[in-house]
Amino acid sequence: MKKRTRNILNLCIFLLIANLPFITVTQLVGTETFLDSFENPDSYYLLQGNDNLVSLGIKEGSCIILQKTTNPNKDVDEGDIILYYKNNGELSCKKIYQINSIGPIKKYYTVNNNKFTDDPIYENQIVGKIVSIVDNNLWNMISMKIWDISIHEYNINALFTGS
Repeated sequence: MKKRTRNILNLCIFLLIANLPFITVTQLVGTETFLDSFENPDSYYLLQGNDNLVSLGIKEGSCIILQKTTNPNKDVDEGDIILYYKNNGELSCKKIYQINSIGPIKKYYTVNNNKFTDDPIYENQIVGKIVSIVDNNLWNMISMKIWDISIHEYNINALFTGS
């Protein structure tokens, strides 16, 4: 009986340790985004803070979770922070404060340094919206890498659904 209790305790500790990265990711990005990432793995990207992201105001070494605009369940809304291409081809990152629609054409207006911009952004310029900016520490980076590998390389959802 004592050996069986010890084995159950060891199993529980193993399961807890194995799930800690996923619990961390759920806390960083939210439960809805975490679950949707397994349903639509191609809609989510983990981008590391390189020179391009640092120029957008994201700390070096940090990473962002980007949700592509092609995700069938998600739209870009007012208040979202988007990553988009400017007219000159540079990447930029700004918060949307207003969306205007004229028929099927949507125009997004952004905030830059707490000032409203006049130049609209069109849907074809938007790469995606930033779901989360994750601070650079060892545990967060390990957890984010495990999550990224699990949705892109070993889609765990496909194991259970048979897809």
